[in-house]
Amino acid sequence: MKPPKETSAVKLPFETGEYLITWQVPDHKGGHTGIPGLLTVEQGKYPSGILYGDLPIEWVSEGATGVASFPQRHSFDVLTGRLSSGAYVALMNGELSYSFPGNGRAVGAFAALSLDAFDTSEHRRYSSIELQIEGLESVAGVAPITHVKMPMKAGDEPVWEATVDKDAKFTWSVGGQSMTFSYDYSVRALDGYEFRMAFGPVLRLTSDEPLTVADWWIEWVRPLRQLISLLTGAPREARYLLAVVDNSAPRSHRDQVFGWDITHLPVNSTRATVEEIRSAVSLASDNLSLLDLLQTWQRQVAARHPLFETYGAMATASDQHPRSRFLLLLQALEGSYGFENRSKHEADKKKFGEKREGVIARAQELLEKADISFINKHLRKEAQQGLDSAVADLLKRLPDEISDELAKSELIKAVREQHTGKDLLPLQTALTRARNTLSHGSGSFDPEHLAVVADTLERMVRSEVVRFLGAPPHVQERAAKKAER
Repeated sequence: MKPPKETSAVKLPFETGEYLITWQVPDHKGGHTGIPGLLTVEQGKYPSGILYGDLPIEWVSEGATGVASFPQRHSFDVLTGRLSSGAYVALMNGELSYSFPGNGRAVGAFAALSLDAFDTSEHRRYSSIELQIEGLESVAGVAPITHVKMPMKAGDEPVWEATVDKDAKFTWSVGGQSMTFSYDYSVRALDGYEFRMAFGPVLRLTSDEPLTVADWWIEWVRPLRQLISLLTGAPREARYLLAVVDNSAPRSHRDQVFGWDITHLPVNSTRATVEEIRSAVSLASDNLSLLDLLQTWQRQVAARHPLFETYGAMATASDQHPRSRFLLLLQALEGSYGFENRSKHEADKKKFGEKREGVIARAQELLEKADISFINKHLRKEAQQGLDSAVADLLKRLPDEISDELAKSELIKAVREQHTGKDLLPLQTALTRARNTLSHGSGSFDPEHLAVVADTLERMVRSEVVRFLGAPPHVQERAAKKAER
């Protein structure tokens, strides 16, 4: 006997798997022809389709002795079809290939399944989307239940009560965009043997200008996933994505978007999960807007801020080697410092250039031509600005525990032991030397020692990103602190 299904707070219109389908394929005559086949939508894979039968092959010559070359490939914006269940699909931004006359394959970046037929020539546009990303409730910092009542001693009335918090909801609006965070829930109450409530976080985004699935993903969902991952200190998955044409339609009548990095496994919220995922931000207690944070993130990316360009992609990546992680984090800090202080650097550059010219002019009066050529070649052209300055500036603003952690690390100890000077090598210089050693291939370090320092560097980077997002100092400090185990 099968065990009963677990109560899920969010039920999706469609499931992952394989579907029988009739594809509507362009016939090279301006129309479309129905081709039987399969549609596959699975976690961790791009949505794809199989086509078989009388395919619209491009023949070099027609007739019984027709000749064609294979494989034949055609890119498409949208390829539509109808499932045997009566639902519809639009496979988007992909390629259709024929390996021989009776066999074809289609792969798309996204697929949308819907109860409504799609246009065969253009992408459907949506006024809003609904999604769930791991860690949302930790970032929100508010629980869906205000209090519970239960019998505490013998003789108490055997009644269990749970009061749902109607205020466990946030709505933000800026310009033509709005965002709402709330909890959806379901109740298992008619069993007679079990009573259960399940809650799950849901985020809804709305735009005055309807967008295609690709636009929603690139402009909103992907940066939002990066932001949540950064705030919670680990890569977080997109659990599902629904696209909405009519906001009054129930969830079962919304289009479900499939892509390789959408799991379609909505989760229920639990205290254990919230406590395990420690967010640098609590929207409730810090009085912050997730929409403001996201829009600031988008502006920084549009401005090509090095910290957001470098770390944005790292935030959702997993299984990085400690060496590359160490180097990329230092690169992000160095680029951020240079970007923020570029006007000062320009002034220093001008001042240094003038002083350099004066030094060389005076040297020309005293030295041979060959010496002047050597000095002119090897005396640097610009004022020094690099990793040393970036790390030193940041360490001044971070809690002392960061400097203490770095100083106690085996990596910094190893670099300092190699130092031949009398004074203790500063932390920023030790990190710079370690970076140069790895970048130039002149040496190596134990991956475990690199990983320990990379963990500390990541918290430093998180603190800087939070600062650039406009969060107050106590949030920046929280982002830099080591999570208690």
